[in-house]
Amino acid sequence: MAKEKEKTVDVKIGDRVEKVVVRRPGNTVMNQAQKVGAKVWTECVRDGIMTKKELENFMKDQGIWNEGKDLEQEKIVKKISSLEKELYFGGKTGKMKASKGKEIAINMRRERIKLRNLLAQKLGLEQNTAEALSENAKFDFLVASCTFREDGATKVYANMEEYNAKADEEIAFEAATALAALTYSVDKDFEEKLPENQFLRRFKFVDEDLSLVNTDGETVDTDGKRIDDSGYYLNEDGLRTDQDGNPLDENGNFVPTVVYLDDNGKPIKIEEDEEVTEAPEPEDKTER
Repeated sequence: MAKEKEKTVDVKIGDRVEKVVVRRPGNTVMNQAQKVGAKVWTECVRDGIMTKKELENFMKDQGIWNEGKDLEQEKIVKKISSLEKELYFGGKTGKMKASKGKEIAINMRRERIKLRNLLAQKLGLEQNTAEALSENAKFDFLVASCTFREDGATKVYANMEEYNAKADEEIAFEAATALAALTYSVDKDFEEKLPENQFLRRFKFVDEDLSLVNTDGETVDTDGKRIDDSGYYLNEDGLRTDQDGNPLDENGNFVPTVVYLDDNGKPIKIEEDEEVTEAPEPEDKTER
């Protein structure tokens, strides 16, 4: 299938929508971007910013990343691959309960989370290497050079400096996202296309957002316990609870279910707290 050459993007700015055209860079623009990247890399090295190789040695010297973590990474990757084969090929009989497949798919999700957590610190540090900063500059140049107004001829940005100055605006964000998809084959539906999520969707174990759901379509955790959109546990009446089913109020505090007695064994009537309209003074606050 031929690569897409350009994207027309609708950018919502306040109450209006502005169309921009993002075009895949040609050889001339790519060569110019390579020069920008090379220049930034040279400046970084001259200024003492570490390369990826230097960072790798630094992380090993400081105990941030070592051979043990390399082995752990390899182990997790192999585990994910093994689970995928089990999910799609099953055992000797070639049959598997869908519920068993769900369990395997959820385990795959857990392993991917482990892998991401393991790599998080390493990837975070790599973002500040000479290579990463060079790639960022190269990409910024491409966005500035390949983003046009709706007519397809007028550039949105006069140069890379103008793009960087407006990088926090909606047009810049949408243009960068579109160019990444055109240039680097970034798949916006990457999570959906993971093998475990394809299985879970096929058997309706997840909703459109890939959140696990029960047979009633209610969002649940990996143990099948009902949760809301924020991840808080709910009981059968839709009221908030802790993990063990104990009732909580909207602020996450326990709702008392015990009857309190005075020293004579008589129930104590507790007045409902009046609504607080003003914040109490600091000295009046009671530690919880």
